[in-house]
Amino acid sequence: MPIFEEFDIAVRGIYAQAVDEERVIQNPGPERLKRICLEEPDVQETTYGNVVAFTEPMSRAKPFTRNSIDAPFGQAEFALLAQAKKALSQHQLICLDVQIRGGDRPITARLIVPRRFAHIAYGGAKLFGPRINNVTDPTYQVIFFHDEAWEGNAAKPLPEKDITIRLVHSDDGRMIKIVRNSSYLGEWKKGIFAGEDWRAKMERDGIFLHAGCRRDCLEMAHGGLETQTSLFVALSANGKTSLTCRVLANTIGEESWLIQDDGGILKRDGTFHGFEQGGIYAKTDGLTPSEQIETYYGALKPDTYLENVHVDESGAMDFFNIERTSNGRAVIERRDFMHAHRNITADTVDNLFIITRGPTIPAVAKLSPWQATAFMVLGQSMESSAGDPTQAGKIKNVFFYDPFLAGDRVEHAHLFHEILKWNPHINCYLLNTGSVGEGEHARKITLNDTVNILETIVRGGLQDWEISEATGLMVPRVIPGVDSILMHPEKLYPRAEFDQRQTALHAARREILESYEGLDKAIVTSVRK
Repeated sequence: MPIFEEFDIAVRGIYAQAVDEERVIQNPGPERLKRICLEEPDVQETTYGNVVAFTEPMSRAKPFTRNSIDAPFGQAEFALLAQAKKALSQHQLICLDVQIRGGDRPITARLIVPRRFAHIAYGGAKLFGPRINNVTDPTYQVIFFHDEAWEGNAAKPLPEKDITIRLVHSDDGRMIKIVRNSSYLGEWKKGIFAGEDWRAKMERDGIFLHAGCRRDCLEMAHGGLETQTSLFVALSANGKTSLTCRVLANTIGEESWLIQDDGGILKRDGTFHGFEQGGIYAKTDGLTPSEQIETYYGALKPDTYLENVHVDESGAMDFFNIERTSNGRAVIERRDFMHAHRNITADTVDNLFIITRGPTIPAVAKLSPWQATAFMVLGQSMESSAGDPTQAGKIKNVFFYDPFLAGDRVEHAHLFHEILKWNPHINCYLLNTGSVGEGEHARKITLNDTVNILETIVRGGLQDWEISEATGLMVPRVIPGVDSILMHPEKLYPRAEFDQRQTALHAARREILESYEGLDKAIVTSVRK
């Protein structure tokens, strides 16, 4: 029997047994879910009336995650199913069914958690939606359970925790995810992303991007109003949400809209389709109204779900206290977000920004379709507390900035390049949201710097580009309000040292690109020294 069918039979059996024994709370409403959440020992209510949950672990658990496409499944996975069945047979369960996408072939997702993990359903219902009833054959199923090792995990760093996460994909685009010993909402979200990622690859009608999407109607540098849609591809906590959510409109007639915060499908026809219809899953550490006004005040709304945010004895939140973790989160309902658009799709995409980090990378560079594909393959960024807190701050490479990916990577890259070729109006850029230079000569690229770059590009005011001999990238000659040194990191190093670093960086890039056997040579050679 195919492995997916084994998983499907087991999960359906867990659900059916709970139904027969009247242990299922089926699709509870938000108020009931909130009441159940507040019964949990690790959940409390803030002075604003919203719920904050403390999870174990407090981040994704990628080191413990495997999928059936990229790894062989066998006896260990069958044992996991038996563990899930035994553990969940002892608990009242909460079952949440939501619609991920509508249309002729609606995509649905089912979440099953023990009552002890009610906060996952509460936050998940706000993130995805709408809730739907009478679902008999969900497209995606995600099941959480815990055992005797869960409590002891809290005292261990992530790499030493006893966690198991398995995703199994079917040939027709269905997905089942089993999560053992994690109560982190992000695993539910990641499960949906992984399902959509695989389904898009199966259908070859588009490609999943770990990207935010915004639409702006602004007065252009050459006059007149013009609408542009922009995508921001990045790993978590590298600036994606901050840039997607920033309002640029400031005069009569101008508009800025958030379309989608964190993921969607870029189709062959150049359209973009999101699937988080309910809310925005935003980081909260260091949150201030001066830099992220929409997210800050959204986090204070009574219907917002908070996760791992510091709360004192009086119920007051402190977004700067990271004693427990710097991966505080908030699921803010779209209706509570000042400029969230009513639609989560875009008819066209004009700009694609690839967000990276690195001390020798210019603050912005314009990329050809081949270069954009190469940098997506490289996926260079900085690890955050949302991934592995023990490695936060280190530069790493994640293919396509996509921790949810399964299957042939080269095929994935070629499809992305084809979509860019079929849509030549999409302009691609590399954005460094970290810093340039190192040590005493390091220059931080502030959020205001990046927003100025973004706004200048979207308003059509950045037309004068030149190839930098030092980095091999096309950089702007000048950007109003942005120090030109941020486009020329070579000036912050002695010449010989920068050349040495650039040679090493180029060699590392080529090694990664060439490791993907069959990758188009034009993509490999597009990134120059």
